[in-house]
Amino acid sequence: MHAGYELVWMAAERTPNQFAIVDDRTERRLTYRELIVEVDMLAAGMSARGIKAGSRVATALPTTFEHCLAVLALMRLNAVPALLNFRLKPEEIAGLCQFCDIEGAVLRDDPVLVETVAAQLPKGAPVWTVGGNIVGAENFADCRGQDGSLKPYKKPADTEAAFLFFTSGTTGLPKAVVLSHRATEHRILWLSTQGGLRQGVHNRALGCMPLSHVIGFYGVFLTSLAFNGTFFVISEFNPVKVVDLIDREQLTYLFCVPTMFSAMTSAPNYTPNKFSSVELALYGGISIDPDLLKIIDREWGGNVRHIYGTTETMCSLSNSDPVGQHATLRAAYYTRSRLIRINGDGVDDVVAVGEQGELIVDATVDTIFTEYLNNPEATAAKKRDGWYFTGDIFLKEANGDITLVGRVDDMIRSGGESIHPEEVEVVLQEHQAITAVCVVGIPDPKWGQIVVACVKGRTTASLKTAEEIDAYCTGSALARFKRPKAYYFIENLPKNAADKVVRHSLRDIVIAAQADHSADFHLVA
Repeated sequence: MHAGYELVWMAAERTPNQFAIVDDRTERRLTYRELIVEVDMLAAGMSARGIKAGSRVATALPTTFEHCLAVLALMRLNAVPALLNFRLKPEEIAGLCQFCDIEGAVLRDDPVLVETVAAQLPKGAPVWTVGGNIVGAENFADCRGQDGSLKPYKKPADTEAAFLFFTSGTTGLPKAVVLSHRATEHRILWLSTQGGLRQGVHNRALGCMPLSHVIGFYGVFLTSLAFNGTFFVISEFNPVKVVDLIDREQLTYLFCVPTMFSAMTSAPNYTPNKFSSVELALYGGISIDPDLLKIIDREWGGNVRHIYGTTETMCSLSNSDPVGQHATLRAAYYTRSRLIRINGDGVDDVVAVGEQGELIVDATVDTIFTEYLNNPEATAAKKRDGWYFTGDIFLKEANGDITLVGRVDDMIRSGGESIHPEEVEVVLQEHQAITAVCVVGIPDPKWGQIVVACVKGRTTASLKTAEEIDAYCTGSALARFKRPKAYYFIENLPKNAADKVVRHSLRDIVIAAQADHSADFHLVA
């Protein structure tokens, strides 16, 4: 087992003069030799402020040059980076810091965020900000120790926690996914076995996925460095600038959610020849517009492949040739999988060809998560009898492939993010104009799915009401990416005999209303 920092250090030993990372804002470029020196200096500065092996330190930043360095410095100390979605509201980030017993934080230069988070940390805990000086925090640019002050690197045990990532909870705060050092190397090697990524200095990777997402962290950032490639930082996704960057720097490796690919091909400066250098284009998530997939396959260089996984598993299924079968997948390396009957007789109650079942994957492999931090009930619900229950429903094909059908639960997957309807509904129910609401996800060619709030009671001013509710959501504690992109006003929500809303029936009604251009269906974003 090699820990993440060891993999980067070994790459630096192999190719010390190869460029490792390029900043999109300053054009600063660090070779592997320079990167190791810079990381050691930052790690020494963190160590002087009390960060040590096992310390949990939150980062809540876009994919910036400084974010990359901060995470590597924490890895150098064998601290545990807790990579939080920077788009969460300050109170959500602070709540997660409190729940996870965070001992320090690296944040955006936002006074409200700094004050809110610092209030939940232990007294004297270090808080660094990237981008400017904020009262109550230290500027990350000043986090540098003295030469020779850092102790030699000590290899961690493979079972020790290496990272915390976060996945949406049904209600309340997201769950903290604990990943061990043992998982790191296997999650990286999987990009070679299933993605087809070859090790070598030819790799030039587009770093537009957030580091708080396992695709962005393992799938692009850490893999690029471990494989001796060059990681091009994208601190803010601008499709026009990204298209030009791919062309100018002759990037070879893209791993994104379909929404980003769609934005690139729709950019006014897009032409197919600008993507001729691309050797491998991977996409994660579930849904992609079949027409977009054909465009990528036809107009870009190299291969396009589909990767399926979760934060907890990283790599369950893949398809090396998804064109024409965009929802069809097969078990990937490191994975055993089954489709079992929903509410059946356990993990051995496997469905027959032509039947639908829930996907479960082997929970004993090295890529799998350890647990949900401080949440044994949720861990036990997902890891049972040696299997991880994904919650996704697939159809078993005659050739052994499986094709995605939907979800066991009602989770919405939009733009690469997982959103539970309940966490949106609890915010909407506080609005004075809403007496009853149910949130569903409907298919969307750009986002995969969009969040739709179904509000009881038709009104002639429904468009105005939708805009008012949208403004309320924007100003609430709900993260912006979770807010509804559409509202549907309905006279009565469909309910079953137990007086509970039948969400799947409501979803069908909303899809039909959108197709019919109903006056009660309003897009707001």
